[in-house]
Amino acid sequence: MSVLARNNVQTEGRSGSPIVFAHGFGCDENMWRRVTPHFVDSFRVVLFDHVGAGNSDVSAWSPERYQSLDGYAEDVVEIDLA
Repeated sequence: MSVLARNNVQTEGRSGSPIVFAHGFGCDENMWRRVTPHFVDSFRVVLFDHVGAGNSDVSAWSPERYQSLDGYAEDVVEIDLA
């Protein structure tokens, strides 16, 4: 499965440097809905759901990868490379 599907990655805006909005635990990318409109004219806005939240692929969760925050950090790095 691609990282874009696994983490429900969405992008808005077409120009400028990317800016990534990451939600906290217990939330999803929807929490940024009132913030992102202020950035889309100047940045390529990247939104995503951590695995296990929102519209991420819940079947991608594994105790080995996500037993610490390192697995979630690896996801962010993979999103940046995609």
